[in-house]
Formats: sequence, C-alpha cells, structure tokens
Amino acid sequence: MRTAWEDDVLNVALEGRVDSHNVGQVGSEIMGALDKVGAQKVVIDASDLDYISSAGLRIVIRLFKRLESLSIVNVSPEVYDVFEMTGLTRMVDVRRALRTLSIDGLPMIGAGANGRVYRLDAERIVKVYNPVSNTPEKIFREKQAAREAFVRGIPSAISFEMVCVGDSYGIVYEMIDANTLGEAIKREPERLEEYATRMAEMLQKLHAIEFDSDVLPDARLNLHAWVDVAERSGYYSAEVIAAAHRLADSIPPRNTFVHGDFHPGNIMVTDDDEFLLIDMGDASVGDPLIDLIASYQIMRVVAERPGGTERYTRLSSEQSIHVWDTFVRAYYGTDDPLEIEAIEQRLRFYMILRSMAGVTFSDVVSDDMREELAGLISKALMEGMARLEQKSCS
Repeated sequence: MRTAWEDDVLNVALEGRVDSHNVGQVGSEIMGALDKVGAQKVVIDASDLDYISSAGLRIVIRLFKRLESLSIVNVSPEVYDVFEMTGLTRMVDVRRALRTLSIDGLPMIGAGANGRVYRLDAERIVKVYNPVSNTPEKIFREKQAAREAFVRGIPSAISFEMVCVGDSYGIVYEMIDANTLGEAIKREPERLEEYATRMAEMLQKLHAIEFDSDVLPDARLNLHAWVDVAERSGYYSAEVIAAAHRLADSIPPRNTFVHGDFHPGNIMVTDDDEFLLIDMGDASVGDPLIDLIASYQIMRVVAERPGGTERYTRLSSEQSIHVWDTFVRAYYGTDDPLEIEAIEQRLRFYMILRSMAGVTFSDVVSDDMREELAGLISKALMEGMARLEQKSCS
C-alpha cells in the first residue's frame, strides 16, 4: 500500500489482495495516515487491487462514516462486482477503470470551447474534452449529471461511459440524429418566436424538477469558482473578491434542477421536432435565477458584440437578441417593458460573477483592455453590493 497527500486529499493505492491476513495492517496504515495529516477527503486507487474480502469492505465502511468524501477509482470489473453485490456502490463513489479509446480515423462532427465530438458508429458518439479546462473529476460529474437527468425524465442524451482518449478524457453518448436549436432557427427563421417560446416552456419544466441535495452539487459553487478564477488573475482587490463571494451567497439555496448553460447551442432538435438537452457539465441544484443569468449573458449581452454569439448558438446577433426577447417574456409571463427591464437589470448585476473571470481569459478582450474592464466591473460590483446589503438590513 502507498499513500500520498496532495491538495487536501489523502491518496491511497491498494495492491494485490486485502483480506483477513493483512486487513489489520492495511486499516492501521490508512487510519494512521489520516490522523497524521488530518484529511477528510480520501481517494483510493484500486488499479492494482486484485481482490477485497468482507473484512476489507468493513474498512471502506469505516472510512465512509468518518470522512467528508471517499472515492474508489480505477476498479477492475471483478472487484467492482464485489462492491456492487454488497450494495456499497449505493453509498460510496466507486468508479470502474476507464476503457482506452482511439479516435484515429473517426469523423469529427462538432467542436466547441470544451472539446470535440467524434462519431464512433451509427449509434454512438464520443465527446473528447479539452484537458486544459476540464479535469477528470469535472468530466465524471458531467456523466453522472447526464445519467441522473435522464433517469428523472429530463429529455437528454444517454451517457454510456467515461473513457481515456490519449492524454484526454471523453464521454460516450448515444448518437442523436438532430441539429442544435440555433441551427434549426437559422434553417427556419420564420419559426424563431415559436422555438423561443418552447425554450421558455422547457426551462420552466426543468425548474419544476427537484433533486436530493446529495445527487447534484449546489449551483452556487459554480459562481464561486468563477470568482476564484478572477482572484487568480490579479486584477481584483481582496475587498472586491470578498464582495463577489457574498453576492454568490446572497442567492438562496434550492433543490431545483439548474442546467447552468441553457441556450440554443445546448438544445438539440430531433427529426420529430422534439427538444433534447445536452452539455450537462454545469448541471446542479439551485435558484432558477442562476440559469437565467447564463442565458441572458449568452443570448443577450454577448450578442451585442458583432459575431459574438455565433460561436455558441450559431445565431446572428440580431436573431439571438430576438430569441432572448421572446424567451424572457414567455418565461416570466409578462410583456410589460418596465417588468422586463427590472428583470434584466437584476440579471446584469448577478452576471458580474461570470464577467469577472471572463475578462481575464476571453480571446475577444485585448490585454490592454483587461485592467480597465476589471476596474469598471469592480466599481459596479461594490456599488451594487452596497445597495443590496443596505436593502437587506432595512
């Protein structure tokens, strides 16, 4: 057995057999390492684990009860069967060893900021993720979120397995004979308002679905992650970063399903004219406001830049703005310009959480503009927080 401490996680590599002959020693070494570093998160690498007995499983149960987080990864099919038959896979995060897949000679059928999509065969595709911006943990969460969404009746693509693809990782999905909603609107622009209204109806239905808090993560964590990225850029003061975290926490927690990146580029339209949701990497639970923030930024704000939204939605700026205007009225059920302005003003303020990080790595912002934009964002954030916190105290 080997142990290593990295990024607040105790990594444990098990080898050979864990049975009645050595379980005492294995248990003592793991508990001793935990006591030494004070870890609350453990990842057990089972790549070289050939067998585990019931006595070994009892160590896993002890760890599960003691720790904040326990994962067992790279589990062989034989060992995984043991975990599954005993029911431990319902309690503990147990992951099979990943299959290695080659994309040599496969046709690429799509590409985006997060990666590329290849056709495996007539029934399956593989989405290969950009390793720079996607950790294995994030990709695994997307697979789990896609599975949970499908099981709960959310119209979405079926995810089969996570795989290794060279130095990257991917997820194998069912092949969907469909185009994105953005492409459908470009092909039939006369249906724009109909499609935008159906988008709103779809999001309303999604926001009526609730998950247990331990199935999907808190959506506010994604907002805090944006702030963390902004902090590492060095463009923002400690006071501004602290205010941004308070703003994220001001959104009340909920168990409502949140997609996190809801726009016409992440909705597929099948040949039967049905909508299917894709790109579940940010799926979580939280206030519906969080979905509307992302939708507003992509469909309305980014669209103000010439060609800015086409890379995400395949729509022209004019079409994207028209979609948003129809969508927001249908979602909130109002045509009152004053109500719409109040809604959009609130979305613009909370959008600061995403914009803070965006200006630091966006490829459409020049280096000499980043500091200036960060200053404007900081000013807007601090002024808005002063009003928000004054209102909450009154």
